[in-house]
Amino acid sequence: MNEADRVKLIAASSGISVRTVTMLPGGNENFVARVQGETHDVVVRFARDPSQMVDPFDFELWALEAAAEVGIHTSAVVARGRAADTSYLVVEYIAGTTASPDDLEAWHAIGTSLRALSTVDTATAPSTLFSRFGRDLDAAWRAHVSYNLAMLTDEDPLIQLGVYRRSDQGTIRAMLSSQLDRALPQGLIHGDLSTRNVVAGARYAVIDWGAAHAGPVPWGDLDVLHRWHVMESRQSPVSAAAWAEVLCGAGIDPETARPVLWELAVLGALDVVRWAREQRPDRLDELRESSRRVIDRMLMARDA
Repeated sequence: MNEADRVKLIAASSGISVRTVTMLPGGNENFVARVQGETHDVVVRFARDPSQMVDPFDFELWALEAAAEVGIHTSAVVARGRAADTSYLVVEYIAGTTASPDDLEAWHAIGTSLRALSTVDTATAPSTLFSRFGRDLDAAWRAHVSYNLAMLTDEDPLIQLGVYRRSDQGTIRAMLSSQLDRALPQGLIHGDLSTRNVVAGARYAVIDWGAAHAGPVPWGDLDVLHRWHVMESRQSPVSAAAWAEVLCGAGIDPETARPVLWELAVLGALDVVRWAREQRPDRLDELRESSRRVIDRMLMARDA
């Protein structure tokens, strides 16, 4: 059964008549399609791998509903279930166009969405939203930081891999220790909140919650945007003006944000390489190089 036929099967099981099916760009985990019918205009998301043990839409469904509850404009859930042993999620299609990276109002809207997202209560979130360190988010974050601190030894393999210089280990240790002292608030992170996941229509809407997870708010999402901005990402451009609008919308003072974001970027760069060594050795070369560049840039900014 090809992807379009599977979409039609899912639509039929959800009581949706199908006039047209348009496959949309998806991620590594899911196929995505727009389905238009006589009475419906929806987006169907379904797993690329029907055999996976963890249902990919448990946390996405919860995140959609949680975001809507705090006033973020996003897709309403239409249906949720399984068809032909494939997990799926059907949400309303939001009319409009993908926001441009040059749309400063969209970036401001992203900032205000991050402020709202910081108020989400994760008490009822499914277990798939949380890390291996558990549901107590404050304790889990401390455990995450402490794990990476404990790995900063003379024998740290990341030194041999060239991820950071031995002479910088003391500075990196101080930066991660500072994270333990900050006690950042914890909650729901979108995970990919750039203009490509914002629809510009009657009002700005945030879509695609497939990368949602728990962590420091709004700092987890700000960390991603900050790295794209500082590293001058071509795939996800965030200009200086765009970054200023995000911080303004989020109500974050730029001077206060800088050291927090330097620390988060270094922490993330270290952690992703350790993950690759253990779980995805096929990505090790790619991630150690990108992490090396991030750490160098953040240490340079810190010392400037």
